Amino acid sequence: MYNKNVAVTGRTIRETTSYDYFREDKIRMELYRYIYAIYNEGYRTLLCDMNTYIGLLAADTAIMLRESDKCPDIRLVTVTPPDSYPAGADNLHRALYDDLLVKADAKEVCTSKDFLRRLPGYGHVICCFDEQSKEMEAIRNSGKPYVSILTRI
Repeated sequence: MYNKNVAVTGRTIRETTSYDYFREDKIRMELYRYIYAIYNEGYRTLLCDMNTYIGLLAADTAIMLRESDKCPDIRLVTVTPPDSYPAGADNLHRALYDDLLVKADAKEVCTSKDFLRRLPGYGHVICCFDEQSKEMEAIRNSGKPYVSILTRI
């Protein structure tokens, strides 16, 4: 009951718009509220696609919740791209990426496309895609519970 998993994915850092960066505080607050809520429903493992902006923010939020003892048992699994850093990452995102890899409980290497193909195997999905995108359609068709952060802010 208390070992359910959540996958976090979305647009890559390169595809992230300046408007998304402007809304970062709202995105972080919504992630904080949502991760905390599903933690209380038994979701303990967070698999974050580190090639995505939302994946970096969600991983950082999970670490913050764990270190503040609000979600002491949360487990972070970072899903890293085969390359050394996510495409389009600036120095700030690279530093955050490196810090999160050190604090992660486990690491997996796979491309974002492979991660998207594996989404039906996860218990819940947190995503950041445009509602009309083919990725969002695939998530809706999977039948898994999901939340689109963009619709909540």
